[in-house]
Amino acid sequence: MISNILVIDDSALDRKIIKKILEIKLPNIHVFEADDGLGINRKIIANNIHLCILDIMMPFKDGFQVLKELKEDSRLRDLPVIVCTGLEDRQTVEKALTLGAYDYFTKPLSEEAMKTSLPLKVKNAIELRKRNDEILYLSYHDFLTGLYNRRFCEEEIRRLDIKSNLPLSIIVGDINGLKLINDAFGHVNGDKLLKKAARAMQGACRVDDIVARWSGDEFIAFLPQTQEAEAVEFVLRMKELYAQEQIHGIHLSISFGWDTKYVMDKEIAKVFRNAENVMYRNKTLENESVRSKMINAIIHALHEKNPREELHSKRVSEICQALGKALRLPDIDLKKLKVAGLLHDVGKIAIEERILNKVGRLTEHECEEIKRHPAIGCRILSTSHETLELAECIGAHHEKWDGTGYPKGIQGEAIPRLARIITLADSYDAMINERPYRKALSEEEAIKEIRINSGIQFDPDLAKVFIEKVLGRRWQVSYALA
Repeated sequence: MISNILVIDDSALDRKIIKKILEIKLPNIHVFEADDGLGINRKIIANNIHLCILDIMMPFKDGFQVLKELKEDSRLRDLPVIVCTGLEDRQTVEKALTLGAYDYFTKPLSEEAMKTSLPLKVKNAIELRKRNDEILYLSYHDFLTGLYNRRFCEEEIRRLDIKSNLPLSIIVGDINGLKLINDAFGHVNGDKLLKKAARAMQGACRVDDIVARWSGDEFIAFLPQTQEAEAVEFVLRMKELYAQEQIHGIHLSISFGWDTKYVMDKEIAKVFRNAENVMYRNKTLENESVRSKMINAIIHALHEKNPREELHSKRVSEICQALGKALRLPDIDLKKLKVAGLLHDVGKIAIEERILNKVGRLTEHECEEIKRHPAIGCRILSTSHETLELAECIGAHHEKWDGTGYPKGIQGEAIPRLARIITLADSYDAMINERPYRKALSEEEAIKEIRINSGIQFDPDLAKVFIEKVLGRRWQVSYALA
């Protein structure tokens, strides 16, 4: 990386000597020159200067005045400045250091200063500046997305809130379904989603606009000299860019709100609140549709990852409905059982395909991974009002009647009734169909397992009804005790 150095000195000879010394002794530098102290701040910004070497005694504006103006400019106050002077008095040096100079040297330059002292001071100052820049960057930027962070916004908003920036528009965006993506596909994919959102918002804005990550899934954009109608155009462009992004086949979306400040009498904090309120209203309207589509996409992704799961879920749904009818459950519960049977293993989307399709026996770690799927499924379904009432029974469909199941270890009638029905249907279908790790059981063998595990894994009343009324076989209690 090239470091840009500005030498400010009214002596062309001194500038030439300093430039030659630095170019010989230090690699990767580019030296700029100025022969007086006029317009220095502008020159520093225009040329991306990393360090200044500043003469004290100059016409028009001396080095003290230049140094004072540099340190009063919030953009330049951290710029290292090495002052040079032909004055030997200690008072001059102390004044320069008090004003914020990094270091100093005296003219004319001695041989030692030319060979070692000056290049070393410049090298150390540049390295310090780089370290400070890194620290400053991290303190004002979001580590994940690279956008500005909330701290920067809270400071920058005071600079933006001036008359020359009016009309000043604020756009607030909130990602839909971040928690659902985290639950279904893991936080690595959730992070990808955040990065895609950042790129979309930044890509839609202009160079001078400020885009920042305000909180976990919320972003903000400040658009100076922007009418409300223009802000709406920016929102549409952001949506268009973001809609092209996908995570595992799921199209992503952001809910937006905006407001515009036209007069200085209106508090900028109120403009932000208005934008945020509009965003929350839009999110309420959009969220249910978005989450429902996401859940359907997750189910589709699971079935693509493991086609056997789709067939299994359909069969479990049919068995659940048949048992529900045998129990004479109301139509509303039969509808719930139909959907719950289809969705009962949705949490497996977060389990590695390698584990789901493993032919041999699972390791202890792999078993623990598999056991995560009911809780994950519960969290996924809890995100949508359409599936919220199914979430609890999906989360409990691997609980056992005797309390030895998972994830919570609840027992008996504390397990939701629909979950107990799914447990029975899920287990029966798993037994009579071939799995990668074992052959299918016959119907008779599966019935025997249900009888043996009645009162252990299965609700004994449901087990009896299932065998007698759904399968049309005798219960034969004595056989179960044999």
